[in-house]
Amino acid sequence: MTPLFLFVLFSSIDVCRLLYAYTAISSASRDGARTASLNGSLFTDCQIIQQVELVGQGFPVKMDPNSLVGDSDPNNPSGALQPSTPPPNVGYAYIWPAVATANPPDSNCNSSQPRAVSPTVKHVAVQVSYHFTPMLPFVSTFAPNIIVKTTSVVTVE
Repeated sequence: MTPLFLFVLFSSIDVCRLLYAYTAISSASRDGARTASLNGSLFTDCQIIQQVELVGQGFPVKMDPNSLVGDSDPNNPSGALQPSTPPPNVGYAYIWPAVATANPPDSNCNSSQPRAVSPTVKHVAVQVSYHFTPMLPFVSTFAPNIIVKTTSVVTVE
């Protein structure tokens, strides 16, 4: 009876951790997209990166290595620059359209060219993916790659 109780207890803790991760990552994605829609971030991804890291509530969020100029829409990925899967216990922020010019995007986040927002669509998107690792090794064997992913799309004003 005790092993079953401990299994249920730790499983419920993992579910709560997963829900908390989703809430934090979702909030970071929304705030990042809102920051991307402002005129102040037209030539830079730096402010978006800082906002996502700030609102990520303790989750390590880095820029996706593919979040560079010419990347594809995370809602319809195509081409070479698509959102990639982060390593365990790390989150990746993917900005579309990005202005970062080279890897790592965190260090090359400024550009002399403005964000290439389509004049007809006028949307920016920020996708945050977090590779969740459960505490229970038993759960990790059956679900090794739990990716919490949220995408927020905002109209540029």
